[in-house]
Amino acid sequence: MSIRSGLAVAAVVLAASLCPGYEAVLAGGSVSAAGAAAVDPPVLRGLDGVPGWKRTGPPERYRKDGLYGYIDGGAEIVLQYGFRELSVSRYKPASDAAPARETSLEIYRMTSAEAAFGLYSTKLEGGEKGWPGLKPDNWVGRGQASLVKGEYLVNVLAPDCGEKELGEFLAAVERKVPGRGTSRPKELAWLPPQGLIPSSWHVIKGPLAAQNESPFLEGDFWKFDADAGRRDATTAFSAKYGAPPAVFKLVVARLGPECRSADIDAGVLAMFKESLRNVRQANGLLEGQNEVGRWFLFGRDGSRVALALGGSEEAEARNRLEAALSRGRR
Repeated sequence: MSIRSGLAVAAVVLAASLCPGYEAVLAGGSVSAAGAAAVDPPVLRGLDGVPGWKRTGPPERYRKDGLYGYIDGGAEIVLQYGFRELSVSRYKPASDAAPARETSLEIYRMTSAEAAFGLYSTKLEGGEKGWPGLKPDNWVGRGQASLVKGEYLVNVLAPDCGEKELGEFLAAVERKVPGRGTSRPKELAWLPPQGLIPSSWHVIKGPLAAQNESPFLEGDFWKFDADAGRRDATTAFSAKYGAPPAVFKLVVARLGPECRSADIDAGVLAMFKESLRNVRQANGLLEGQNEVGRWFLFGRDGSRVALALGGSEEAEARNRLEAALSRGRR
């Protein structure tokens, strides 16, 4: 190795050592270009070439410790999904004659494609409108847009832009993001498609997401683990069913190995008795009603459980719950 190339390798190694989470990738005494791209992807270095927009400066980049400084009060839930790095760039219109306004582009790199979808899903309410021609899961709304592609979650924040301008911006960014579309967890197939409100899925990972999803998922007995590295921790999946005003939620969960069946059954029973009335066992399921007559049901099949929350019709909620448990056996 020459002195010059040796210094180059040393520089990369030193830079990597100063950047938590980065590792120098050496191949045959030199820095592998593919390896360098893996530890510092171009997509996180600031994207240019977005039609009609120009970047106003270098991106802000955040890793785990620094994320709290960017997301005030919301960093913990991001970390529980499996976070690696966030890059934030800002743009203004390329033409000086255009009205002054700013667009922010957030690109989250997660630990896996499924982790990226999980974080993406936390913002879904159901019925979101996607941008025509974009294959990865995406939505465009008033002042903001989002898509998930491979291990990347992309958010566009532009309060002064209309949907057309936002959609075109998102489409231009999507072409620069690596990956082959969206990877959804296979367990979403446990949720029966009949009556499901499109794009209402949630992947529930970690205790904070569980608390946000439903009070019935707050108990310690569920063993939702805050450690994103625990792949075997309890993870749940939900979707909305029906049509307004008769919308209810169906939750299915894959229990972690630390969960004890007796603790799950006793914990859910205690929650039902505390919050509902007419609580009883009926045809193998636990059921009860709230003060306005909405139905809540719980069933378990080994390490899989299902909850129907807030159904207006007992038969419909029961059918969806039983279908979810049955689909989980396949």
